Amino acid sequence: MKFKDSVKTKELRNQSLILLGLLLSIFLITTYSIDSESQDDLIQREAEVAIPLWCFDSEAGSLWRSVVKEGCGSDKSLGAGKISAPKTEVLDLNIHVKNRFLAAQTKARKEGINLVITSGFRTAERQQYLFNRAIQKYGSAKEASKWVLPPDKSHHLDGIALDINYPGDLEDTKWLELNGYKYGLCRVYKNEWWHFEPVIAPGEECPALVANALTKVD
Repeated sequence: MKFKDSVKTKELRNQSLILLGLLLSIFLITTYSIDSESQDDLIQREAEVAIPLWCFDSEAGSLWRSVVKEGCGSDKSLGAGKISAPKTEVLDLNIHVKNRFLAAQTKARKEGINLVITSGFRTAERQQYLFNRAIQKYGSAKEASKWVLPPDKSHHLDGIALDINYPGDLEDTKWLELNGYKYGLCRVYKNEWWHFEPVIAPGEECPALVANALTKVD
């Protein structure tokens, strides 16, 4: 009888230890997950605080610096980084691109420079028309694409491309080529002095020019 009781007691003790181990494992896993999630949240909050954001005061005609977490209040945001093509269809010029141009335009005007958007957002129909016309002019789709991309490739349809002062004022547009980086706008093609895109964050250095639009097509 005593032997049976001893075996039974040992089994109960082993079961208790197994159960205790499982409970401890669950506790550790849960605690680690919470700590990890909290750490990720903390990193995200710190990042939002640290990322610089330029804002445009249209009444004063000046830029001021904020951070992403604080935003620009009632002033216009230039966005915090490079502005890429959206994943969904758009119907107008990207608001941050528009604000970048307005800020640059205001500064240029004070220096006697005239900057005008002659082409910004385009519909697929408009882009196709321009592309077809370019094919007639240059003799092939490949050559035409060096100047006008087809609708599925053009950033004009994404609302993130600007043609400035085209086809007329090359000299005033040179101001934007030299100063556009302050506002996050860069000339991108060697063969198109008028074409600008938001390929950097405001204040960063613009990348080197590529030969033409076809260069950027995969």
